[in-house]
Amino acid sequence: MSHEPLYCEDLFNYHRNPTRPVKVGIKTIGGNSPIQIQSMTTTNSLDAEATATQVMSILDAGADIVRITTQGRSEAHTLEEVKRIIRDKGYEAPLVADIHFNPNAAKVAASNVEKVRINPGNFSGGAKKFNFDYTNQQYNEELAVAKSKLSAFLGVCKQYGTAIRVGTNHGSLSDRIMSRYGDTPQGMVEACMEYLRTCEELDFKDIVLSIKASNTRIMVHTVRLLVTAMKKENMNYPLHLGVTEAGSEDEGRIKSAVGSGALLVDGLGDTIRVSLTEDPEKEVPVATKLVKHITARNNHQPIPSMDKLYFTPFEYNRRKTHVVLNIGGDNAPVVICEAVDEFTTGKALKPDYLMIESPDDVRNHYQKYLIPFKAWKTANTSANTVPVLTTTEFIDTPELPENCFLAISYPGFNDEIAEKLRENKQVIILLESSHINRPVEQRALIFKLIEQQLTHPVVLNNNYEDDNDEDFQIKSAADAGILFLDGLADGLFLHNLGKIKHQEIINTAFGILQSSRVRFTKTEFISCPGCGRTLFDLQETTRQVKARTSHLKGLKVAVMGCVVNGVGEMADADYGYIGSGPDTVSLFKKRELIKRNLSKEEAVDELINLIKEHGDWVEPPQK
Repeated sequence: MSHEPLYCEDLFNYHRNPTRPVKVGIKTIGGNSPIQIQSMTTTNSLDAEATATQVMSILDAGADIVRITTQGRSEAHTLEEVKRIIRDKGYEAPLVADIHFNPNAAKVAASNVEKVRINPGNFSGGAKKFNFDYTNQQYNEELAVAKSKLSAFLGVCKQYGTAIRVGTNHGSLSDRIMSRYGDTPQGMVEACMEYLRTCEELDFKDIVLSIKASNTRIMVHTVRLLVTAMKKENMNYPLHLGVTEAGSEDEGRIKSAVGSGALLVDGLGDTIRVSLTEDPEKEVPVATKLVKHITARNNHQPIPSMDKLYFTPFEYNRRKTHVVLNIGGDNAPVVICEAVDEFTTGKALKPDYLMIESPDDVRNHYQKYLIPFKAWKTANTSANTVPVLTTTEFIDTPELPENCFLAISYPGFNDEIAEKLRENKQVIILLESSHINRPVEQRALIFKLIEQQLTHPVVLNNNYEDDNDEDFQIKSAADAGILFLDGLADGLFLHNLGKIKHQEIINTAFGILQSSRVRFTKTEFISCPGCGRTLFDLQETTRQVKARTSHLKGLKVAVMGCVVNGVGEMADADYGYIGSGPDTVSLFKKRELIKRNLSKEEAVDELINLIKEHGDWVEPPQK
């Protein structure tokens, strides 16, 4: 399979994707500049003092750039006062206006701040009418209107030296694009490319691009597709990364690290925001840690390259494997953990396998265990133990056990190993790596297996030394997520030598699988971070919804702050709780409005009733 043009510089060695530098005030996005960290205010944008105070707080947390919701011309004019306040306090960082539906507000904002974000899905066409029946003439007429409005806006940007971000979100495409492409990666890419072509026709190149989705698989595939489309047209604009509506707490951090991390691993991304349903200051250290974890790989020990691309970068196709035990084939990826005595009981997630050092450590004959081969063969082991062999033991053992794991890293793989694997189908690969660019070295070995037509299932075996839950979540999710998003792995074994509880390690492993969309073990929450458009307490409401619905395994529930993109960006959620006015909420089933303008006091109860009415409710387990 040819991979030209490749979406990244090198699949096996970390290099930032070359992009043109774009000046945004005192900062530069792209080129040789460091990856810039962003966040967004949640204050009322008409309140200049409150907004400026939060901007400064976000900058104090370490952000490089701050974005501000800008609903209309009044908010756009207020940006001038916000900027004056922070400049008087000695803050020189650039501000970004976030515009939806209002080209006139965008023109005002462009005269007051260093960058303006516009959404091709609603910049020129107003609110969605969900009319997807367009003739070619209607399509071209509406495209001409979009170009005209964009041209007028760019004229102001040129006058003031203002950069723009063309930001497309899954679920917020225009009716016109939807009529031809549907709500697809191709549609999101074309929405961006139309605007890029118009900008280039008008000789405007101070552009940053973003394509975001709450679905990490769609987000990663679409950004890769966008980079490839740009390369075909000799464009190299910098990328803004982010997973929309990632959520809060552990799941928000893991989901962001899986999605944005998968792109950063391959050198894509020039600026990043981690969207959490928390105070915006809390987003900044998460993004900073993620970027630091990936960019530390620069100039690493080279990993030998291969000539073929053994996965599909623009759509999900799981690597073909045969089944060993309950691993591989169509089975959901498994979770393995070291055996300890501190596991919680009740509703806690349980691993599929436990790693023990001795047969004496077997505590439960219904549990499956991994055990070192040396201990396994010298003791009376039970049927629920599976040996783990080193590469030396694997080669030196004439007759292998009925089922076993082979612990191996890329440097240890050779023709002798490959030949013995070909003769022994009952082996599961326990894929290790001590390389600083762990996921890429692991990908290289999986490619070798595919090249050799070996279909043995692969379990990732990743080790860390962290004392902080957040650090561990970010690193492990960024390392493992890309391999599950690309369908290359069949299980996950996380170790940590620091001060993190084993149940947290297990929860993180399951969280990575869920965020990678390969195994769902709890409710999937899609919640936006909130902004100046949000007219109720989003964080508290999200906590209430999660407390009542977190046991509904596999169900997708969206909690969105406003109707600007809420209906579209609830993506494939089964149920939506979306702000419709001051302290009022509307409820949706899929994208169909069911109950309108409920008070916030009754809305959560009504959401539960709606779930019950449609047969998706189960009673929570007894504590």
